[in-house]
Amino acid sequence: MEFKKILNKNLFGLIGSILLILSEFFQWFSEQSLIELYILTTSIEIENSFLFLFPLISGIICLTASILIIYKFEFKIKSVILSLVGLGFLIIFFFDYFIQEIQYIYSAGVGLYLGISGFLLNIINIINVLITIDNQGGT
Repeated sequence: MEFKKILNKNLFGLIGSILLILSEFFQWFSEQSLIELYILTTSIEIENSFLFLFPLISGIICLTASILIIYKFEFKIKSVILSLVGLGFLIIFFFDYFIQEIQYIYSAGVGLYLGISGFLLNIINIINVLITIDNQGGT
């Protein structure tokens, strides 16, 4: 029963992380997905190509943090820190990529919406974890 309660509380983090990982394989602003853009720009400008992997990296880090929360209750603070690091990669990607593609915002694809919803679900998960810890510490 306790495992089911923990899983229900942390479902936001799992779903958000999976959405971030999936957003890598869908179109954002162009006709290519981010993974295709990574492959294309690796041959031209390798230093800028790793930017396109940030949603995938962020999703993997946040998924690891969400699994860590489910695995053991005592690791909740460490998993929040890990989630914040993962979301930091995503914020860097959002700022850098949106500045480059702001003129194409009207042609946003499914990947953009998956990425933003995954980001928001992970933020909700972090808030939920911190509120849960605060409530259990006070009682």
